Amino acid sequence: MTTSRTVPALPLTIGEPETVREQLLWGMREVPFPPTPISLHPVLLPRPVYTELHTAAAAVLDALVRVARRLGRDRTERLAALGVDPATTPLFTADEAWEWRYATSIARPDGFVTPDGIKFIEYNAGGGVGAAVQTQLLADTWVDVIYAGQPVSAYRPFAARADMFSRMAEREGTDRSVVLLGSVADLVRGVSSTRYFDVEVDYLRSRGLRAAFFEPTDLMNGIMAPDGRLRYPIGLRHFTVQEWGELGVNWAPVGQALEAGCQLISSETSSLLFNKKLLGVASEGQPGMSDADRALIARYLPWTRVVGDRDVEYRGATYRLDELLLARPERFLLKGATGMKGEDVLMGRDTDAAAWHTAVRTAVRDGNSVAQERVESLRYPMSVRYDDGRVGTGQVAPVLGPFVIGGRPGGCLARYFTDGADGVVSVERHGAAQNIAVALH
Repeated sequence: MTTSRTVPALPLTIGEPETVREQLLWGMREVPFPPTPISLHPVLLPRPVYTELHTAAAAVLDALVRVARRLGRDRTERLAALGVDPATTPLFTADEAWEWRYATSIARPDGFVTPDGIKFIEYNAGGGVGAAVQTQLLADTWVDVIYAGQPVSAYRPFAARADMFSRMAEREGTDRSVVLLGSVADLVRGVSSTRYFDVEVDYLRSRGLRAAFFEPTDLMNGIMAPDGRLRYPIGLRHFTVQEWGELGVNWAPVGQALEAGCQLISSETSSLLFNKKLLGVASEGQPGMSDADRALIARYLPWTRVVGDRDVEYRGATYRLDELLLARPERFLLKGATGMKGEDVLMGRDTDAAAWHTAVRTAVRDGNSVAQERVESLRYPMSVRYDDGRVGTGQVAPVLGPFVIGGRPGGCLARYFTDGADGVVSVERHGAAQNIAVALH
């Protein structure tokens, strides 16, 4: 892949900066979205690159499922293989086939378009994967309003989710009635409105599905009819146990709903796919992997290894893993197995020697981290409107997040630092901008 293939051929901005800003803020009203600085266009990708991001994301996800299944003979062995405390995954159902059927319902890898092609640095999987709503609303605003009539397009998460729920209702033999389970307490930056959930409820209804949103405190009364019938037999569990635990939100009603037969997705088995140690296992290879899966993983994942006191192969030679990391810190990152939003990520290049030495030794001792070779994004031009009204254009290094929803493409999130910095990119923790990538025809 060459840099020239990714250079936009359209004017970067369409319309006056103040008009674009107002249109974006209106489209993103009452949902978590950083209001400043405002990007004045999406990340523009050639159609083949945009398409490959989605097809590759789905293909690697399928390969990770095959790797996860080989971790053990049953759920207990698979959790143990990843060092997962069963207490952190309390919402498994007894139906193993159902668990695997809906483990990949919603996923979004984080990746880069690099000079060597697309590389996915981690996979977010589960109903709580964030920013699907923002990706939808940004696509609605950029493609349908600001760039209306221009040769750009974007997949939409809501369309993919509506299709997924329709297929699910048919497959499971249920009513086409969908519950969205989430909590306003889980929305950041002081948002208190339910619009984040309401816009998807409205969309699902427009597609002929009966839909409603409930907070966990209202869940059982909402989904159960007085005669004991399920009003909403399928739905989305928009949360993680970890985050709700930290926020003090009671997730116990979710277990009650599952026991009552409400099929809330993604299943708890998605937590295996979210665990970064799975990427380490896949990158290193395991007995029984097909040549096709090995080639796919080698193409789209950077070199990743589960950290421990052991030898590893790296670029054709054998090293003690800790010695490799300490000798070449500029090449590697350390990542906690289950960290979210950029937490538990340490980049050797940006860490002083003493702190990196301590982090490596701790990771080796604990065995709950992965080491990953650092990859760099191609740079993209981005125009930005700042607080004081100034407009500047620079080169950014976006982290791209193509959604895979029910096995199908669901749009592409983009996050970056508007000053051109790279590193650990997080909207909530480090103030990165939130945007989308679109296909340029």
